[in-house]
Amino acid sequence: MFLWGREWSRAELMQRVGALSQLGGISHFEYCDGKAKGVTAVRVRTAVGLDFSVLPEKGMDIVEAAYKGMSLSWHSPAGVVHPAYYDCRDIQWLKTFPGGLVGTCGSTTAGSPSEDQGEQLGLHGPIANTPAEHVRWSEEWKDDELLLTVSGKVREARVFGPNLVMNRTVRTSLAGRSIQLLDRFVNEGYADVPLMQVYHLNFGFPLLTERSRIYAPSKKVTPRTEIAGQFIDSWSRFEAPTAGIAERVYYHEMIPNQNGNVLVVLVGDDSTRDFGVVLEYRAATLPRFIQWKMLGATHYALGLEPANCKVEGRSAERQAGSLQMLPPNASREFALEIRVLDGQQEVAQAIASVDQSR
Repeated sequence: MFLWGREWSRAELMQRVGALSQLGGISHFEYCDGKAKGVTAVRVRTAVGLDFSVLPEKGMDIVEAAYKGMSLSWHSPAGVVHPAYYDCRDIQWLKTFPGGLVGTCGSTTAGSPSEDQGEQLGLHGPIANTPAEHVRWSEEWKDDELLLTVSGKVREARVFGPNLVMNRTVRTSLAGRSIQLLDRFVNEGYADVPLMQVYHLNFGFPLLTERSRIYAPSKKVTPRTEIAGQFIDSWSRFEAPTAGIAERVYYHEMIPNQNGNVLVVLVGDDSTRDFGVVLEYRAATLPRFIQWKMLGATHYALGLEPANCKVEGRSAERQAGSLQMLPPNASREFALEIRVLDGQQEVAQAIASVDQSR
């Protein structure tokens, strides 16, 4: 395992600590105040400064995420809210949206509220407010590498309706600066079910500043609204927070690399290019990409959102003939990785990888 400038064996590390928690690992806690009371968290810490928490009661999403004490994600004013307060109607989802590094939208509907085949569907679906089952975590050595894993099942089901299960696994290592997320959806019902999945990755200050820039292999950028169209030439750059500013949403057509993956880089400061993150995902399973650019005061956030659908709602997706369906007993996998870039060399290499896809 490579740490602090050299390779270490398992034996060498363990001889130097009283317990593994001295270096990193997994711990479990519960929120005990306000609307977050009763929400549990599985905290993962690596030895190089990556620190994040998976919330089983919130669809196995990741809210808290930091690197060397610096937050990577935007936190909404709503904060962490127990799913007991969730209201599925219209846009009430926003009252329980904590922001955070990974917010999952889905899974039988995502995007705008709509009415589809007589069913009233609220904003972004219920998955992010559905508690997980069979939650488990592990710290396991594989040769001289310590793997840190959190997993659980999130079920969307009702009588005379879908029975769709998301099996989520979140991985890193003791020496890791990356988060790997793998979702395997299984239709355990007896009828085809819609499958709409949007990964709402929310980045914020101090990673996101007016000096930040996005590097992406985007061959076409389409604004979702008129206001977004007015600022389309600056989709990859940012301004200082402005009170009362409207959100800007863009659809991107991405060019995958030779491995079939899309890489998107967010650089914290484009003048120094010494810190950032790279998002990597499989283009074949997540063919859509949505950018949510919100530069308001207290709402200073960037959403980078791989998806298998747009965010116009299920009715619009069905009418467009692009609604994905999952047959009974069938499964489908989505995977993505978020990596922290530390230093000019890593940032330069990541940008070069994006340029090679264009």
